Order: sequence, then structure tokens, then C-alpha cells
Amino acid sequence: ESGGADACCIETFSALDEGLAAVRAAKEQTGLEIICTFTFEKTQQNDFRTMMGVSPAQMATARAEAGADIIGANCGKGIEQMTDIISEIRKAVPLMPIIAHPNAGLPVNINGQSVFPEPPETMAEKIMDLIDAGANIIGGCCGTTPAHIREIVKQLNKPS
Repeated sequence: ESGGADACCIETFSALDEGLAAVRAAKEQTGLEIICTFTFEKTQQNDFRTMMGVSPAQMATARAEAGADIIGANCGKGIEQMTDIISEIRKAVPLMPIIAHPNAGLPVNINGQSVFPEPPETMAEKIMDLIDAGANIIGGCCGTTPAHIREIVKQLNKPS
């Protein structure tokens, strides 16, 4: 805050109680906008849950009640699954600002290095789907490079 921060982004949660504690602490200790994101994976039942079993809708409702100003999801397996997750969050909280920070795909190990295979153009091609699903703020998580962000901006600036 005194250092010039505009917001506090707390991310990659999987448990409601931990996310609640973080949002409340940030709210009590700062006057900043509080952004809170959880990380979801697709289950064998073909829905999305955190590793602690929290659904996107459960997260959305609980974070809104905790006082988060912006909620959403980060990390994951790429933009396509993120679109489905954001859609579920939007249904639960129709008016709340939602942020999406997808990975640049699911990492693969190549010669001991984690490589994120989703190229900037692929991420950018699917950005409108993410917006249509309900995302108001878009960025990237693991593997996202400045090239990814440039391609997203190019896509968003295309005439419709």
C-alpha cells in the first residue's frame, strides 16, 4: 500500500478455510483490492475440483462472502479447461469481477526441464471464449511469457 501497490493477489488455493484466512488477513491489514484465486483440476466425474474437493461455485460463493473484491482461477492445464472453470464461477456470482490466469498448457518434462507446450497463438485464439465465459481480467500463470501476453493483446485489438 505505502509502496504503491494497487491490489493484493493471493492465489493457488485449494482449501476454503485457507483462502478465507488469507482474504480476511489481507482485508484487515490493507486498504487494497483483494484478488483471490483457486486452482482446479478436472475429476474422473468430469467436473472441476481443487485437490481439497472444492468446486468453482463453492469457491466463488465463499470468497465473495469473505470479502474478496475479485475472484477467479489460476494455473491448471491450459486455457480450454480454464474457460469451463470460469463459466462455473460466473454462474455462481453473476456480478462479481472474475480473473483468469491459465497456464500455457500442461507442462511436459524435456531433458529435465519443465516446458509448457501451449504456444502464444493457441492461447490467444481461445481468449474470446474465456471472455465469453465471464472473465473480466485475463493474464497467465506458469509458462506464460511476454509473447503470450502480446498475442492475447493482438487478438483483443482485432476489429470485430
